[in-house]
Amino acid sequence: MGNTRRRRLDQKLPFHQRLLGGFQNSFGSPLANEARLSSKKDNGMSDLEAFINVLKCGFGTGCLAMPYAFLNSGWLVGLICTFSLGFFVLYAMHILLHHINNLGVQHNMPMISYRKAVELSIRKGPSMFHYLSKPFGYLVDVLLCVYHFGVDCVYVVFIAKSLKHLGDMYLWVWDERLYMALIASPLILTFLIRDLKSLVPFAIISNFLLITGYFIILNYLFRDLPEFEHLHAIQPLRNFPIFFGTVLFSIESVGILSLGRSMRNPKNLMGTGGVLNQGMIVVISFYAIFGFFGYWRYGENTSNSILQNMPQNDFFPKFATGMFALAIFFSYALQGYVTVDIIWRNYLEPELEDRYLQTVEFLLRIALVIASVLVAIQYPDFSLLLSFVGSFCLAQLGLILPGIVDICLRYEEDYGPGRIFLIRSMLFICMGFAGGVAGTVVTLQTLYARYPVVRR
Repeated sequence: MGNTRRRRLDQKLPFHQRLLGGFQNSFGSPLANEARLSSKKDNGMSDLEAFINVLKCGFGTGCLAMPYAFLNSGWLVGLICTFSLGFFVLYAMHILLHHINNLGVQHNMPMISYRKAVELSIRKGPSMFHYLSKPFGYLVDVLLCVYHFGVDCVYVVFIAKSLKHLGDMYLWVWDERLYMALIASPLILTFLIRDLKSLVPFAIISNFLLITGYFIILNYLFRDLPEFEHLHAIQPLRNFPIFFGTVLFSIESVGILSLGRSMRNPKNLMGTGGVLNQGMIVVISFYAIFGFFGYWRYGENTSNSILQNMPQNDFFPKFATGMFALAIFFSYALQGYVTVDIIWRNYLEPELEDRYLQTVEFLLRIALVIASVLVAIQYPDFSLLLSFVGSFCLAQLGLILPGIVDICLRYEEDYGPGRIFLIRSMLFICMGFAGGVAGTVVTLQTLYARYPVVRR
């Protein structure tokens, strides 16, 4: 049995599996482990494949909300802060990756998850905080689960609104919540797929549809641009938290954290001209341009999803809406796989008898789909849900926790001249805390005001 498995792992994985393995590597999924074990540098991802993976992790539905984010910030503040926040998050990602790689070398562990890296870091920090290593590890698991579950809730809202948009024109005028209830069964069927390899075709189809859809939207954004003078360069500060959460949701991707371990030349991931910088510069620049021109094209009428601003009578906008809905439908199970993987492997599977494993796992998967649909039905607002997930989860995963990891690991060494590294880490933490708290509070208040749980 061992020899058979070894021969299978030594075989070169197909191109698409290496790409998907890189995306899932930081979460310890089976395919990621297989990709890592089988790559003896010859079979790992090339720099081009890693670059494509970075782009794939960066691009998603968040881009459709970027024009609305610019509406909340103003075009000047939007451009400055998209690049500033994007590169700030990228810098924090570099620091976190550097420490994860060093921890792997120090502890002779070829693969360290985000949770394990945080736990080991806190144990190397001040002794009075060592007892917090486990709670912080649990916090990472909670944030990752909430993040990917939140993405699935956003997906349900997006799919339902797209179907309603098409249904109102060609079928019947139904409430969008009815569409959410109707898509629950198809989503459950895809979510019951347990093997990540079986989701590879869904990922490939989804990527193709997203790329095609974005080309169609860009074709309309650059047409008949109105007078630029009517746009606001700066919007009231109270609207900025929505912008902050949307940009974080759009740009931040924790799936990149362990990408280097799947590469033939892991050193090429980091550095000034590394694959990570190249890919993220393309992503950040595209999001800034897309948000800027989307706001310029539709001004104060910019919707929370740019698809709603497309001409209603043209064929291609309807076609793009259908493609995006289908692409997000195929992406739903891939996002949810991470939530199931963490809950199941870390908490449920070790506590259950073998005869109950399959039944409980299926019930967990069904429960998560139903829960995401119920959340979407209660809060059917694409941009606000998206902003909440970005503010609450990614401010901590992308800024606060990297700052804490850096402070702890440098505790026994040196914080540099003038404690520059300590100041840098505190800046990460303060920015993540301020933006995260403001974004979370504002989005929750707005969600409750628009969709109160108890209606009077």
